[in-house]
Amino acid sequence: MRSIVLALAMFAAGAAAFQRGALPAGRPVLAASSRRARAAPAVTMATAERVNYYNTLSQAQKLDQLARCRFMDRSEFADGISALDGKKVVIVGCGAQGLNQGLNMRDSGCDVSYALRQSAIDAKRQSYLNAQENGFEVGTYEDLIPGADVVLNLTPDKQHTSVVSAIMPLMKKGATLAYSHGFNIVEEGMQVREDLTVIMVAPKCPGTEVREEYKRGFGVPTLIAVHPVNDPKGEGLAQAKAYAAATGGDRAGVLESSFVAEVKSDLMGEQTILCGMLQTGAVLNFDKMVAKGIDPGYASKLIQFGWETITEALKHGGITGMMDRLDNPSKIKAFDLSEELKEIMRPLYKKHQDDIITGHFSSTMMADWDNDDENLLKWRAETAETNFEKEPAGDVDIPEQEYFDNAVLMVAMVKAGVELAFEAMVDVGMKPESAYYESLHETPLIANTIARKKVGGRGCSCSSGGVLVQHPLPSSPLRCVRPESRRAH
Repeated sequence: MRSIVLALAMFAAGAAAFQRGALPAGRPVLAASSRRARAAPAVTMATAERVNYYNTLSQAQKLDQLARCRFMDRSEFADGISALDGKKVVIVGCGAQGLNQGLNMRDSGCDVSYALRQSAIDAKRQSYLNAQENGFEVGTYEDLIPGADVVLNLTPDKQHTSVVSAIMPLMKKGATLAYSHGFNIVEEGMQVREDLTVIMVAPKCPGTEVREEYKRGFGVPTLIAVHPVNDPKGEGLAQAKAYAAATGGDRAGVLESSFVAEVKSDLMGEQTILCGMLQTGAVLNFDKMVAKGIDPGYASKLIQFGWETITEALKHGGITGMMDRLDNPSKIKAFDLSEELKEIMRPLYKKHQDDIITGHFSSTMMADWDNDDENLLKWRAETAETNFEKEPAGDVDIPEQEYFDNAVLMVAMVKAGVELAFEAMVDVGMKPESAYYESLHETPLIANTIARKKVGGRGCSCSSGGVLVQHPLPSSPLRCVRPESRRAH
């Protein structure tokens, strides 16, 4: 077992080397995209102009912002969308989040339109088609932004600086600028006009699920926040609540958070359990299973769909519910494996958390943005060449329970990864509720993406820079697969 865990420890060594910029040429490194899509290269702040907002705060302010997390009572949303009544909402960007949030808001009674770049309209790009085919008014920044009361910036993270820089001069005095992720404010240090209110409403789910949950009368858990530097009229919280109600988030639960807590917890979750452990586990477990003689098609399917099946039990019953799907001897084995994994990987998780808190991680990622995503694109290409990514899932029936019975190590990896991410976030001052959302709650969402797309091609890949180092597993605690289960694909 020690050799398996040492293989995962190689992940730690590679991640540390990446953060130092010390990976030797030719070393096999894997990574790929976040839950938020990254677009083609865009104009960004020069590195020298970026001032990490979090690092400008006093220690007391840092602790206060990290600890902002309050579960809001449903009664606090009794006013519904009243704070947006009569206001013109203009959404910039019409990808998965932009389109689906806009559909929900329109169905909730908001006046919604879309502002796109002239080039996107002229070329009839997918963002234009998404908005137009769903019956929304579509115009250029110059057409729609000046009349907007609330502007939602729902473009990919990498575009935020260029987009906000373009729309801010067009926004009328006293308007509101809204985000669904605070990276641009916290890590890039975007300076927003003092007369503008800046809020965040962050559904903790991919855009398609935001819509599907709304259509069935529910919603997805959501974080809301007001940027303390930009709340000139004290209306930010009321508007954020109304925005959350319009997208359906109030039905599922809303946490009043901060830009800082949302960004730091989001980065930590996706770089470790969400995109780190799941992707690493998929690649390493597949290679070891095949090396042990298990049919590649069976191994591919067990792993690709196993994460989703395992984490569904996690979603509905927590770690206890997930472990209860194992028989008693397997529970003991999974517990022992997870403890050994945690012992080996705890330094890695702490280093990731330190690098995220200090801003070192984001500065490294933004340097790659400025270099036309050279490292990211290389990692994606290398991910596509892994054995797991190239092997299609076999045409074999795997009963639900078999995903647990034959993947005890995968259960142990989920347990260890979720617990380590949660502990690391709480240790630096984040509230347990906040850490929960970015560890246990989101893991099934990424597992679902792997089931649909594997880990490359936007599956579990992290464009915000998750790093994995490929290394062969000399032994494996994956439970032996019964010979009759290993049907050829």
